[in-house]
Amino acid sequence: FAVVIAVFFTLTASAAFVKGDATATVYTGDNYSFPTTGSRFPGPHNFNSVACSATFPTTDPATPLRLADFGFFNKVVYEPEDGLEKYLGEWMPDWDVVKEQRRESGCHDADSCNLKDWTSWFVFEGKPGTALEKTTVLTVRGTKTKLEMIFDLDLWSSGGLRNFAEQFSFVGSIVNSFWSSGLAKNVYKGKRERYQSVVDYLSGRLSADPDRTYYLSGHSLGGGIAQLVSAQLKVPAVVISAPGVVETAELLGLDPLPLQGLVVNVIPNGDPVPDGAGKQAGEVAPVQCLDKPGYGCHRVFNTVCSILLECGDQGSPARVLPCEFCPLGISENPELAPQC
Repeated sequence: FAVVIAVFFTLTASAAFVKGDATATVYTGDNYSFPTTGSRFPGPHNFNSVACSATFPTTDPATPLRLADFGFFNKVVYEPEDGLEKYLGEWMPDWDVVKEQRRESGCHDADSCNLKDWTSWFVFEGKPGTALEKTTVLTVRGTKTKLEMIFDLDLWSSGGLRNFAEQFSFVGSIVNSFWSSGLAKNVYKGKRERYQSVVDYLSGRLSADPDRTYYLSGHSLGGGIAQLVSAQLKVPAVVISAPGVVETAELLGLDPLPLQGLVVNVIPNGDPVPDGAGKQAGEVAPVQCLDKPGYGCHRVFNTVCSILLECGDQGSPARVLPCEFCPLGISENPELAPQC
């Protein structure tokens, strides 16, 4: 069983190595913008899906964050530094990146440098003069490097193994007994070191500036870590295609119950990752998948495109996107961008 789970999580992690996330993205050709309406917005009788109606307050009452905004934060963190700056400026022009912790580039910050910490994360804040200056979005990157592939397996395999073993009553009871034991929990608590820099940084910010508005976010592995930090610090998290964290949180000595009111997880239909690591702890916002069921449904840019197709783009002004950003969405809806 352990071998099966290990193979599953290795394949899951390797999904992030598809071209477009692991290398700097170069777009050429024409651009287009999504309209302000979509296939599910407005909905019948003014009832809109969760993906379209959910808004998250900022320090500017007129400019709440939407799921698409969190999607763009999670898209740009897969880019190298120059690509992140470029596409953040184009797609989220009211925001700056004020801190980057990239584990693949080594230790440059003595305050958050720990060889046992494997997490790459980024801090976005509203630009001066936008009324968003007092809003912070800490985004944890998903799987991009070989280290993060190991991190996936290290952190989530127990939940996947328990889910798999529960299909067999005798084996399931043995596996659950072990993972519920004090020994397993003592071993697992040490894994908090893998993302301790996020906890330390955000704890410091909360203490120094408690009136600021804070959000956690992340895609895939990053979304799982964001939820664990949310459980510890009680900061809301908006995540995409994140694994279920109930079992992992319990092993880490955290209470997953508060996440029911703190977490929204955007999960495309057909994405195999979110249910593979354990039970979901927060609210789920389902969206359609543009690709066939499988790892294409786990790609963050496909999810962003799905949200924009369903809900339209509420950005002001509307974002200008390259034709290559959403090829599946454009091929199925050519009227949106005939120039593409």
